[in-house]
Amino acid sequence: MLIEVFGPGCAKCQTLEKHAKHAAEQSGGNHQVVKVSDYAVMVARGILSTPALALDGHIKFQGKVASSDEILTLLKV
Repeated sequence: MLIEVFGPGCAKCQTLEKHAKHAAEQSGGNHQVVKVSDYAVMVARGILSTPALALDGHIKFQGKVASSDEILTLLKV
């Protein structure tokens, strides 16, 4: 599964990326975490608030630092 973390690189964005990587490791699946910081890409994807997180192209969180547990729950669905 592709896990995308959107944000310019602020502390909250870095924390969300860390949580996403931790959840990916904990799930035991084959997941790829990608950081997207290009504003044009974010706007094209409809992201209005960062940090944001998408799983396989579907936006799951915007303007929130999701916990590792929240992300892990989504990965298990």
